[in-house]
Amino acid sequence: MKSNNRVEKTGDGFPTIISGKYNAMYHSGHGSLSESNHVFIDAGLLHYIFSNHGVSRINLLEYGFGSGLNAWLTAMKCSSGPEIFYTSIEKHPLTQSEAKAFIEAIPCELTAGKDLDLFRNIHNAEWETFTEINPHFHLRKLERSFQNHTFEDQPDLVYYDAFGPGTQADLWTEKIFTPLYEALAPEGIIVSYCVQGAFRRMLSKLGFDWEKLPGPPGKREMLRIIKP
Repeated sequence: MKSNNRVEKTGDGFPTIISGKYNAMYHSGHGSLSESNHVFIDAGLLHYIFSNHGVSRINLLEYGFGSGLNAWLTAMKCSSGPEIFYTSIEKHPLTQSEAKAFIEAIPCELTAGKDLDLFRNIHNAEWETFTEINPHFHLRKLERSFQNHTFEDQPDLVYYDAFGPGTQADLWTEKIFTPLYEALAPEGIIVSYCVQGAFRRMLSKLGFDWEKLPGPPGKREMLRIIKP
């Protein structure tokens, strides 16, 4: 079945994908690269590494593989340091032609210091099994709904990158976050661009702590969520 996904440029020059199914952007229109770096790499990955000095392994779980941008940025950051075992859940994977179109839409002037072959390897990696992308980054892509995910590993860090509550409200409920709370390691962290009041109240009800942080371009705030 044709997905009708299409590639468009965002405010920082990096591409995003518009979902044909949901008519929603995979990334912020103000800047896909800026958002991913700010929310997931800086506030998530680097914060976790700096807060857990000497950690040798991180089990990282991503809700929403999408374009693969977060996985790619993480892999580039992890050429040394702790080993990352990165599991990403995606119900509607891009086709190979869509992934190719996304990578080819990255402007040449924004590719300096970035390994596009690594990005291609991430998209070409098999699903449902771990693949060594580099010695410090092991990727497992799982084709399933968030609701059908079963936890085989205890996540230390979670990138929660689903479509927003206005598009897929069912992905921001206790049904998703109760098993995640139970599975998450003590002092484990979730990062998300969403700061909606109903979402924060649900997190508090389940026992999470959370803090608002300055958001990426075009968004005032983001959320870092902690399991005490």
